[in-house]
Amino acid sequence: STEPLISDKTGKLITDGQWGIYFKQDKHGIQGGAVPENIGPEAQVDPYGVDSPYYVVKDDFVDYWTAGLAHSMERFEGCSAVYHYVPSGGIGAFTVDNFPVFDYMLPNAYVIADSNHGYKMIGVGKEVAKALLGEKSSVLYPFRYGRYATGDLHPTSHSPFPWS
Repeated sequence: STEPLISDKTGKLITDGQWGIYFKQDKHGIQGGAVPENIGPEAQVDPYGVDSPYYVVKDDFVDYWTAGLAHSMERFEGCSAVYHYVPSGGIGAFTVDNFPVFDYMLPNAYVIADSNHGYKMIGVGKEVAKALLGEKSSVLYPFRYGRYATGDLHPTSHSPFPWS
């Protein structure tokens, strides 16, 4: 959004520049994230997940994210105090065009590379199963690995956020 982002906790301006979050309902509440940071070509992958001291959200994340959530959905106004902090974060791998890849890399190796779309990937299971059983999928075809060699890439977004 380009609307000013106001802290749900303090009422103070967090940013009057462009900002963005994403969220979804989860088993235990709401989960989501914000703008990814480019960490460069090197990464420390072990330990991974909540045991890792690397790539976890910074102290200002809670205020930023709860403010964005309150801005996005009125029902979350005033709820920043119930935010449950866990050392979450992680490494997201992005493809050149920010779209996933579904394809065979070798005759016996099918790859589902989600380009950091995560929970949005749940709907591809049946299509991938059909592909694994030998059916051609017009739905998965645009996401084949060969699109990079042929230049048949997906449209480029001018958004600073990889999910748009």
